[in-house]
Order: sequence, then structure tokens, then C-alpha cells
Amino acid sequence: MMSDIRFVLTRYQTGILAYSINTQSNRLETVRYYKNTSEKESLLSSKDDNNIINIGDIFVAKVMNIVGSIKAAFIDYQKGKHGYLPIDAISNPVLLNRSFDGRLKAGDEILVQLEKEAVRSKEPVFTSNLSIAGKYCVVTSGNRSKGVSKKCSKPVREQLLNAIPDDINYGVVIRTNAEELITGDSNSLALLDKECRFLSRQMDSLLNEGIHRTCYSRVWQSPPPYLTMLRDIRNITFSQIITDDNELYDELSAFLKFASPDMLEKLKLYTDNSYPLNKLYCIETKLKELLSTKVWLKSGAYLVIEKTEAMYVIDVNSGKNISKKSNADYILAINLEAAREIMYQLRLRNLTGMILVDFINMEHAADKEKLLAQLRHDARQDMVKTTIVDMTALELVEITRQKNQKSLAEQLYIF
Repeated sequence: MMSDIRFVLTRYQTGILAYSINTQSNRLETVRYYKNTSEKESLLSSKDDNNIINIGDIFVAKVMNIVGSIKAAFIDYQKGKHGYLPIDAISNPVLLNRSFDGRLKAGDEILVQLEKEAVRSKEPVFTSNLSIAGKYCVVTSGNRSKGVSKKCSKPVREQLLNAIPDDINYGVVIRTNAEELITGDSNSLALLDKECRFLSRQMDSLLNEGIHRTCYSRVWQSPPPYLTMLRDIRNITFSQIITDDNELYDELSAFLKFASPDMLEKLKLYTDNSYPLNKLYCIETKLKELLSTKVWLKSGAYLVIEKTEAMYVIDVNSGKNISKKSNADYILAINLEAAREIMYQLRLRNLTGMILVDFINMEHAADKEKLLAQLRHDARQDMVKTTIVDMTALELVEITRQKNQKSLAEQLYIF
């Protein structure tokens, strides 16, 4: 039986909540919250508000200071707004005030793209390797190489690499989404060719316009992340795309016409004012569960998820059942169940950085390998780069998850 997974976009508190839910299991598949800086501001990308900045936005920035010891430049991308630009791997930067001679200097005006948003005391991180993303590929200005996501199998990578047009003058990275084009139908791969050429023309326009703009200008405004997540989610086929807001409906419609025309027929406007959309899917309860430190498992075991200054710590507790069935197979079953739930919780809560997991101790090396294999399998399904480092001598599992956006708790301003 096919899963009935619906993508929902709605206003929540003072921002916008985007989530997908499996209506059969009543379980969230994805969730993100995007908070306005004030209740009067709109998050819609059609409103060019300088206070609303999305990952992927491109600016004419000014280099304020070069710090050689950390191989970075500090920049102002808007007046009074500072950012961090790593320069150790800088390649083909676009300078407006002079030709690049291999080194950046204070006072240089440079096109930069927001790569990571500010987190707590850290400045937002920018890159000079400009990129424009589509559903199947990313075109880059700095790195001119051609490549395919390593998450694709080797035979698929070879097919997709050969499908990249030879006359594209920019770098091209084929995304994991393009796997769906390998069906034996040449018309499917033609979609990749079409998108590569379209994004290349967009990059041409961006660079031609950018070199004539004034300092602190925003040259490119990326679609808001609550729309790009709809484009980027992998391995999920949505049965419906639902919103209860007319303005968001128009935004979704315009975006889908450009990004995924085949999904337009799934777009629905929810109009039952007597029963709010979020109440229909019990979203308040589900968010509270995702912010709780304790997560119950079907076996009766539970997880405790806590944040420290340096990392997240997750403890797997057996509950009351371990004394009844303390054999190795039972302990392995609990740990495997916990492993699947942990990878789900990391993804939904968007926990990043270092994660340390204390599973129930196992005696057999083969069981430990099965546990690590389960974790690595689930990590490969995560859109955010996730690495299962190893199991330490104390039998703690080290996990790293690449920092990209704020955690769900931070998005909701819980702390």
C-alpha cells in the first residue's frame, strides 16, 4: 500500500511552518519553521525586504579585514551587517573594483553568497563560489569542474556525468534527485540537459548584472527555504500539497510552475475555517514531542536527548523490559530500534554538530557492527551530510551532522 504523504505550508505563530506528514502512520516526515523578524514582515520572496535573507542570496560585499592566521576575510554584505568568508579555497572570485591577482585585499568589492546562517554568536558564512540550484543540478561560477553526488551509485554517476552538456562554461554538480531520471527513457535525461542550460543562462545574467551593481546590493534572491525544501526533499512522493493561506497558495503556485510543473495538480487550498489545518494534523502535539527530551519507543525503551555546550548527548534506556529479556538478541533489537529513531529525531529536530550516543552495552562484536551498519544506512538517506564516525572504547557512538540551519528548537526560539 502506497503511503499518503502530504506537504503542508501554513502560518504559525509569527512565521511559516512547513511540514510533511504521513497520514497513515500519523508521523511527520519533515518539518521546518521560519520565523519573521516582526509580525508585519512577509517571508514571501516576492517582497524584496532587506531584513529577510535566505541561504543562497548573493550580495555585493566589501572586504573589511583579512585574517591570515585563520585564512578568512571579514566582510560587510549590507551596511552594518557582517559576515565570514573563508579564503583558503577561493577560486575565480568576482571582484567589482579590480581584477583578481590571487589575493583578496581590504576594500575589495566581491560577489558573495550566503552559505550558512548566523548561529548564536557566530557570523553568517559566505562563499565566493556562486551557485544556482535546480531540482536536478547545481551550476557554479567558481569551481568549474563537473561532478555527481556521491550518494548516487557508481553506474548511475557515470550515466549522469555523461549527460552533462559539454558546452556549459560553468561547474555543474548533479544532485541525488537526478537518480529518478535514470529510467532508460532518453526524454528523462533531456530534463537534466534542459535544466543545466537554463541555470547556465541564469548564471550569465546574474554575473552580467552583478558586476554593475553598487556595494551592499542584493544581486540574487533565492526562493525562501519553505519552498526550496519542497523541491529538494528526496525519496518522498507527495499525494497533496496543502495550504490554508491565499498568499502562500499564490507563492506555491508560482514556484511549482517554475520548479515542478507536474506537481501543480496536487496543490490544494484548505478552506474549512471551522477546523484549522494545523488542528487537523495535531501539529501542536507533534511539535511538543519533537522538543521533548524524552522519546518513547514501541518496545518500551526510551531515548533521552540533551544539549550541552559542545554537543548533543543521547542516552538509550531499556525501560522496565530489559530484566525480563536480557539476551543478546533482545538487546540488539532495542538498539536497532533506537538507532532508527535517533536518525529520525536528528533529521526532524535538525540537530547538527557532534552527537554522542550511549546505546545499551552489547557483548558481541558482530552485534556492534550490525548497529553501526543500521546507523550508516539511515545516515545515507539524510539530505544533510551525516557521518557515523565510530564506536569508542567506552561503546559510545560518535555522529557528526553538518551544520546548515538552526535546530527546530532554535527556529522556534525555545532557547
